Amino acid sequence: MDDRDKQIINDRYSNRLQQYGDDIKTMASGTPERRQIRFDVLSQVGNMAGASVLDIGCGFGDFYQYLKDRDIRAKYTGYDINGDLIKICRNKFPEADFEVKDIQKDTIFEKFDFVFSSQTFNNKLQYDDNEKVIKDVLKKAYDICTDRGGVAVDMITSYVDFKEARLHYYKPEEIFSYCKTLTKRVVLRHDYPLFEFAVYMYKDFKGWGKNDTK
Repeated sequence: MDDRDKQIINDRYSNRLQQYGDDIKTMASGTPERRQIRFDVLSQVGNMAGASVLDIGCGFGDFYQYLKDRDIRAKYTGYDINGDLIKICRNKFPEADFEVKDIQKDTIFEKFDFVFSSQTFNNKLQYDDNEKVIKDVLKKAYDICTDRGGVAVDMITSYVDFKEARLHYYKPEEIFSYCKTLTKRVVLRHDYPLFEFAVYMYKDFKGWGKNDTK
């Protein structure tokens, strides 16, 4: 992501944080009920019990709280580019790991069983291209995912009744097609009652050859 867009996003969330505090209004991601729906969908990517989990754009660590509420004991790590949000997360959840990191620009040495991102890349960028950014994020998320788990990312769909100028609307079929260039094992979820969709990616399997009868 262009550094100018990154600064705009950082300033936006820091300003909302001063206005609303630790509240979903700071994230501008709808209502708690909608957030639970999308977390329900993302968590269906696989069994996270005992797994390592990375949450890209973790915000206030709400997905970690979701896992705790359901007694899903995973080794959770949250990344966010906003240091103010990470500071709050560390105070709220000292038992988890939170880091100020940019998945695109920082080198990630660790691998994770599951990689998640929810409502992170929906703001329309002014200096960069949303499609290029999300594809780069999806590839990096896939690359740092182990064979055990998978990647689950949600975003706003282009199949909507109206559009807001500040948001970017992704075409689910194009995101699905791109994910298929990374792995054969892709799931597109566009069945839940929000104007959003989610994609799951799992590590690839060896293709069947013409003479493979096993």
